[in-house]
Amino acid sequence: MAETHPPVPDTFSVEVERLTYGPDALGHHERCVVFVPFAAPGDSAEVQVDERHRGYVRAHVTRLLAPGPTRVPPFCPVFERCGGCQWQHVAPEAQRAAKRAIVAEQLARLGGIRAVDVRPALAASDRAYRGRITLAVHERRLGYHRARSHALVEVAACPIAAEPVSAAIPLAAAWVAGAAPPLTSLTIATGPRGVVLVGEMPEPPDDEVRARAEAWLGGLPEVQGLVLRARRTRLVLGDPLVRVPLEEDLHLEVPADAFAQVNPAMNPRLVATVCGEADVGSGTQALDLYCGAGNFALPLARRGAHVRAVDAAPLAIDAGRANAARTGVTGVRFECADVVRALARAPRGRLEVAVLDPPRHGAAALLRPLAHHRPARIVYVSCDPATLARDARTLVAAGYRLVVAQPFDLFPQTHHVETVATFQLT
Repeated sequence: MAETHPPVPDTFSVEVERLTYGPDALGHHERCVVFVPFAAPGDSAEVQVDERHRGYVRAHVTRLLAPGPTRVPPFCPVFERCGGCQWQHVAPEAQRAAKRAIVAEQLARLGGIRAVDVRPALAASDRAYRGRITLAVHERRLGYHRARSHALVEVAACPIAAEPVSAAIPLAAAWVAGAAPPLTSLTIATGPRGVVLVGEMPEPPDDEVRARAEAWLGGLPEVQGLVLRARRTRLVLGDPLVRVPLEEDLHLEVPADAFAQVNPAMNPRLVATVCGEADVGSGTQALDLYCGAGNFALPLARRGAHVRAVDAAPLAIDAGRANAARTGVTGVRFECADVVRALARAPRGRLEVAVLDPPRHGAAALLRPLAHHRPARIVYVSCDPATLARDARTLVAAGYRLVVAQPFDLFPQTHHVETVATFQLT
């Protein structure tokens, strides 16, 4: 590997300055950047170099000389071994301050956007908040992958998962170890009458797998449903639907193997923010891209908008249509299609508001065609501040101004942050 400049010794002391977007904290040794996992802002630590690169090193703490003011005891016994959480050793208030700073820093450094109102991160509970977790399966053992590794860390509970989900881990582990078919991963989600399990298989389930799964499920009233998936095959036993709250009197019913927000307590606040920023009224022509099962489309339509909701996942679109019919929400049309191709077919000049909630890699291919339609307002929901910053640069170059960025701490104890960014046509 390339040597750093200036060179640093194998072991040295560092003052930790801040958290970064990723599992590491950041400090400096002379002019060299030092990335240190599981360090907290204000820590003074002795570290040992693991990797050397041009201009920076990665190191691990060998001795904590003095804890920083934001350091707290982690509450999970496998923290630092399990790769699920990176920030349990940092006070929640400091985590949220860091996420706000990370969004602002990414927008400035990658997007070239500095004059923007980045608001304080909104949050709810710091524990037991996940309505769904996905565990890896290796040699019939169930757990999380170790950080930066494929090694498995077996867990008996997960303190950031909702209580029914965490309580179901031993039951799921026993099934994986014994009667379950070969699996590569297992998702546990909380439903209205128990948990739903979703198993990913290397090969499609056959009749024997079905019979054994039915027999196992029949003896477990706490398991509401089971979905086994492989390639394009999907075997559903029992009830696979989970509930996702949207507003006080509105919720989605979504198959546990379709995308939905994992933090049910925070999702209504996310929905309210998106709808407020979209500012739709009666007859507003709105487009909801990467719409999923209608997390934003249905609340927007209830406010009077005419919503065209597009997603490439048939399971999500089917759920969206079923939810619209179940709730009596009209004014939304669900379309299963590639979002870029669907946008190309949209008539120009009729679009007033666009909402998009792309996957982690962002919406680079979509933005120029979207800007060509000139919606007055674009509300972008991002789960990655780096791709948000890149895409914000594109929209600003196309004539939009980033008005406000509202971070959400949907994933406490991790470095992940959700952001609602509002763009106004200039």
